[in-house]
Amino acid sequence: MNGSVPAGRLLRLSRWRDKIGRKLVRRVIQVGNPVDAIREVGGRVMSDRVAVVGMSIRAAGVRSSADFWQLIRTGGSGRREIGHEELARRGVPERRYKDPAYVPVTYPMQDFLGFDLKAFGFSRPEAELTDPQHRVALEACYRAVESSGCFIGSLPDRVGVFLGSRTSDYGAQIEFRSALTDSALDLAGLAIGTEPDYLSSRISYAYGLTGPSMTVLTACSSSSVAVHLACQAILAGECDSALAGGVAVNARDAGYLFTDGGIYSPRGRCEPYMASADGTVDGNGVAVLFLRRLDVALAAGNPILGVIAGTAVNNDGRERAGFTAPGVAGQVELIEEALDVAELSSSRIGLLEGHGTGTSIGDALEIDAATQAFRSAGAGADECRLHSVKANIGNLTAAAGAASIIGCLLALRHGEIPPNAPLVEGAPPVDLRGTPFKLADHPIAWRRSEHGRYAAVSSFGLGGTNAHIIIGDAEPEVRHASRKGRSWQLLPLSADDPERLTAAVDAVRVAVDGSSSDVRQDIGHTLRTGRPELTTRATALIPVDGSAAGVRWPAPERFRTAPEGPPVLVFMFPREHVGASDAALALYEAEPVFRSTVDDGLAVMEHVLDPEGFAALRGAFRHGGRPVAPQISQPVLHLLGAGQHALLGDLGIRPDLLIGHGVGELTAAQLSGVLSFEDAARAVCWRGQAMADIPGGAEAAVRFTRRMREVRLHAPTLPTVSCATGSWLTGEEACDPGYWGAQLREDVLFDEAVRTVVSEHPEAVYLQLSGGTDLLQAARLAGVAEDAALAVTPDGEATESCSLLRTVGGLWERGVRINWEAYAERDHALRTDMAPRSFARIPCLHPALLDHCPGIDSAELAGKQVDR
Repeated sequence: MNGSVPAGRLLRLSRWRDKIGRKLVRRVIQVGNPVDAIREVGGRVMSDRVAVVGMSIRAAGVRSSADFWQLIRTGGSGRREIGHEELARRGVPERRYKDPAYVPVTYPMQDFLGFDLKAFGFSRPEAELTDPQHRVALEACYRAVESSGCFIGSLPDRVGVFLGSRTSDYGAQIEFRSALTDSALDLAGLAIGTEPDYLSSRISYAYGLTGPSMTVLTACSSSSVAVHLACQAILAGECDSALAGGVAVNARDAGYLFTDGGIYSPRGRCEPYMASADGTVDGNGVAVLFLRRLDVALAAGNPILGVIAGTAVNNDGRERAGFTAPGVAGQVELIEEALDVAELSSSRIGLLEGHGTGTSIGDALEIDAATQAFRSAGAGADECRLHSVKANIGNLTAAAGAASIIGCLLALRHGEIPPNAPLVEGAPPVDLRGTPFKLADHPIAWRRSEHGRYAAVSSFGLGGTNAHIIIGDAEPEVRHASRKGRSWQLLPLSADDPERLTAAVDAVRVAVDGSSSDVRQDIGHTLRTGRPELTTRATALIPVDGSAAGVRWPAPERFRTAPEGPPVLVFMFPREHVGASDAALALYEAEPVFRSTVDDGLAVMEHVLDPEGFAALRGAFRHGGRPVAPQISQPVLHLLGAGQHALLGDLGIRPDLLIGHGVGELTAAQLSGVLSFEDAARAVCWRGQAMADIPGGAEAAVRFTRRMREVRLHAPTLPTVSCATGSWLTGEEACDPGYWGAQLREDVLFDEAVRTVVSEHPEAVYLQLSGGTDLLQAARLAGVAEDAALAVTPDGEATESCSLLRTVGGLWERGVRINWEAYAERDHALRTDMAPRSFARIPCLHPALLDHCPGIDSAELAGKQVDR
């Protein structure tokens, strides 16, 4: 939501206590279907639901949500043991790694130092001063939005950022090591790059996001609390969308020393809900969700991965054994409140993604609390599956809750509840008899039902701040949406370099081959409106129906590099084209904006031409006839060019300069403001009639001069080159009726006109409108580069409306800006997770830490760029 909002928007979901207990007040208007639960806030009708539309996760053994699903579905683990030789290479002291209490186990996030400096606008010194946690969070937020089919740099609504972060000594180590060597250090830059205060606001700044922005620090519940706060902000109208999640990356992670009675496992195994559980193991990773108010998500065509049914946050207070101990009463109250907010019986919850740290006491208390809460809310025995992704990727602390939510969303999407990884590996489970919960050693089918499917996530932070999130299916009505589009899909493809563009083209080709017409529309819409416009470009044109086998996919030799700024664009209008009526018919049938412009012109020309001539003119657009007489062919050519100009202009493609040849100069005169639309239509008819009646030329020129005195002439408002003089059309010439009479019979100096443009704008792009390519050939002879000249309807393609789409693609490849949102008015579909951007992976580490960062194996950095 942009701009100021009346105070009325602050009507919120509120809670209060009375003698009976905690209740939730919800102001809900039901409109035909529960899916359309809405509320009116500040005079606007707003959805009362929050949808998850995008997600991003990286962790041990996980580079994407697809990797994550494969890992948890198979009961796999990203756990890794480190040998003594590698520990020594990493700089771990021998006395430490040979200590019997040392546990050489880690859940490593691969390539966490890799960073694309150029893509994210960082200098190398700035990146080196920035904690890897901040860098991977920056990329994860980009990915979460990207997976929704949107580009984070062009989101139209107000977007909030709510992220949790693990405590890090990255900055302290840099400061300490630099002090030992008396190295100069930018302390302000170090603070901005490493302190959690600036994590979320740095992301808001980087992407221009103007909603609430805050870092959440509640230990292991941070990312779940972040999701709760994001939902509250969306429902309160403070933002329409939000990024929520957390990051936990320790650049010094190479194992740990355990202590008796501590929370860490002496075996280095995280085994939640197992009889063998003896502690937790920290993992490394990042998990981010992209949340949108449901009506906003539906309007944007985002994929609805799930709907947040209810959230709750509380603290255990003093009702526990100590500050670090969990509190059963607080957990019970938390779960009951979340179920109350969601208006659900606990019997509807099919999956509980538990906190599950793997400590015997913590797990037992969690199961006890969940059992009490679920029983009080209607659950029977053995109704809910219990799971924890910590067994797969370790305890991601500040990112653990968001990772759990992503696991639940994937289970909903794939219709399976994943197994408990320790059971798959043979670990003995705890006794859950008499509880509502069950464990599994294999994937369990989770079929859709008319009552919907729900999963719940528990997160308990050291210190007592707890969060519970309930996620539900998107109802069938939400998933169905109408599509509208052209019969051909224009696919703009771009990347940072040819190698990455080649990979993107291959990925899109695989997605298109064998796909349905709906999927092809979704792919096209996403590539046009949901991806950044990078410098290395190519386009493809695919039919919506039928096989894509005949599609010409761009090869690397056809890639183009767009300039930093849009090039000067020159529109050229010819004097004749025998196939113009073929193009006229195709565009008239396919494009409403073109048709409307032509119809306006026909309405004027009907009063100028005789009935027989007008019938022939109208037939050229409605039936495809081929008039040869100039009194008809020239009006056809003029309306064709004017209609194409209107259509291109509707897409944001507007000329910087104009050149007209013959009758095309009158079309250019209209577009430059010399003639009004109506006067230009009349003048073209007069010109054609004069040429037909008096073919000798001189007398025809006298009659065109005389008629031009009947119209108002103006100085051009858009630079135009005269083909009568070969130089810029002056205001005096444009306002002289004699100039237009002489223009009919004088020699055409088109070559000189083009040279005038080339001399002043050598990098200009030229587009021939109306029809044919004759002007392009002449322009190339006059010095225009072969690759800089295009035609809207080249010879041989006039009957194909897709030729105009190919032209739009060609202009975009050359750096001309296209208004893809306007394009979507005629070609709109859903958004999909398609063609993710490939980022460079340049390791960035501050020089002071090169030999003091045990979380990094120096052998892995061999040959990579880590220095300045």
